[in-house]
Formats: sequence, structure tokens, C-alpha cells
Amino acid sequence: MDPLSDVVSFLRLRSYLVGGFEAGGNWSIGFDAYEAIKCYAVTAGACWIAVEGTGEPVFLQQGDCFMLPRGQPFRIASDLSLPPEDWRRYFLDATEGAVVKLNQGSGVTVLGGHFALAGPQAEMLLRLLPPIIHVRSETDSETLRWAFARMREELTGLKPGGVLIAQQLASMIFIQALRLYLKDNTGTGWLFALSDQRVAAAIKAIHREPSRRWTVKTLATEAGMSRASFAARFRQLVDESPLAYLTHWRMLLAGRRLELGEPISTIAEALGYESESAFRTAFKRVTGNTPRRHAQSFAQNGAVAMNGRIQQS
Repeated sequence: MDPLSDVVSFLRLRSYLVGGFEAGGNWSIGFDAYEAIKCYAVTAGACWIAVEGTGEPVFLQQGDCFMLPRGQPFRIASDLSLPPEDWRRYFLDATEGAVVKLNQGSGVTVLGGHFALAGPQAEMLLRLLPPIIHVRSETDSETLRWAFARMREELTGLKPGGVLIAQQLASMIFIQALRLYLKDNTGTGWLFALSDQRVAAAIKAIHREPSRRWTVKTLATEAGMSRASFAARFRQLVDESPLAYLTHWRMLLAGRRLELGEPISTIAEALGYESESAFRTAFKRVTGNTPRRHAQSFAQNGAVAMNGRIQQS
């Protein structure tokens, strides 16, 4: 897989709610802080959105997509000068896949999904993203428009399996929105570095062979650059050295394998460490936790979550 696919697959991305709303007249809804990524599109009409602590509000037009990856409180409205109503009034008891109607619904339609992310790998991605990602309709977003049109059809057509199809579409929308955002924006971090062909080649090599004994020189060769130029370019774009990135990626891989119950000695060898001791030291330095404690913590949290689901059923 490519690096973006690698990281997203490690996030254990899942859509835990799809749906939306139709609104008519004057309206304003306020949403609290939340632990999820929201990804929606305005499929009809236009409205405003204001995310707390991000400066100027954003005007959303038909065909625009927006993603809220940080979980900050926000308001969405026909007119932001209106006092916002609490979201619970309309959405708290809505069923999965429902398209809620505000003021009888007419004029504005917003559809999308909420995504839950699991694991410490989430921070690796989300820390690089702004509080709001706005993909404008004039962007090359034919795939997004098709996906949201199909989602609307599935959610409003009430066909068998419609919610499941909408969930799969929501995951695709999340990836495509990231692609379009990276295409038209710049920043610092591995995610933005993927748009640089030479540095991306080195990152891909690390992901392809994480156990290899990489050096700055061999990674520079993958990038087709001199050692000094590559090291400077990598740090400029990724904001850390090539070998630091390699270590962080190895520890993310190690964390997943620990969660799956693999022996520490097996993981250390698979990731290129000469000894279990060297691996333990690296893991503790990067994560602040020992491999054994990481595995135990994951097992305990999983048991608590499972117990909670049993009690609710």
C-alpha cells in the first residue's frame, strides 16, 4: 500500500453514523465538542459554518465538501447572527441513515458521516490537519459529487442495505477529501511531504521495508538526491529527520502488533532490531510506555469496551 493508505488502515477508520439534514427558512444549529471526524457535503443550497477558535466563518455552496477533524465546537446556519439551537433537539434521537428536517426542510441539504478513529496512530494524521478542511465545488471533485449523490440516493431511497452502502461511501469520501485537500494546500508533516515526488519516494521505501537498516544515504538514493540535500529537504517538509520518521513508523507498526498479541521478541526481529532490549528502549523513548504495558493497556481497554457493549445489549 502507499503511505496514506498505510496510515488510514492503521487508524481502523469506521463510519459510525451516516445521515444529514434538510433545512428551510432561517435556522442555526450549535454542536458541542465531539470525538470524531465529521465529513459532509452541501448537496443543495448554501449555508455558513463557524468552527470555534478558527477565525472567519466559511460560506458553503452547493457541491462544497467540508471536513472537521479536530472535534471542536461549531455552528452551521443559514444566518450566523441567529442564536443557535441545541443540536440535540433535532438529531439526538435520529436513526442511522436519517435525513432530519429543519423547518419542514427545503432549500439546503447536507449529507455525510461521522468517523471514529481507534489507536494512537490517529494523532499521527489528525495533528497535521486544520480544524476545518473546505473542498470547494470548483475543485476537481467529480468523485466526491458522485459519492454524495449516491449516498443521498441510498439514504432517502430506503432500499435494503442502504445504510451499509452509505457507510462504505462515507469512508471513500474521507479519503478523497484528504486527497483534494493535499492537492491544493501546503504544510509541514509527512502527509504534505507525499506531494513531493522525491521525499515521497523515501517515505514509500520506509513503509515498504520498515525492517531494513536504512541510513540517510540509502534513503537519499531512493529519493534520487545527494545525502545533504535530501536530509535538509526531508526535515523541511516532514519537520523531523528521516531516521526519526523511520523510528516513529516502526513504533506504530510495533504498537499494532503488540495489540494483536505478538511476542515482543518476534516484533523486535521483524522490525530490524538486533535485540529485544534495543527494541524495548526505542519503544519506551518514542511512546513513553513499555511494550508490555502498551499491550496490557490495550487488552484492558478492549475488555472494558466489550463489557460496555454487553451491558447495553
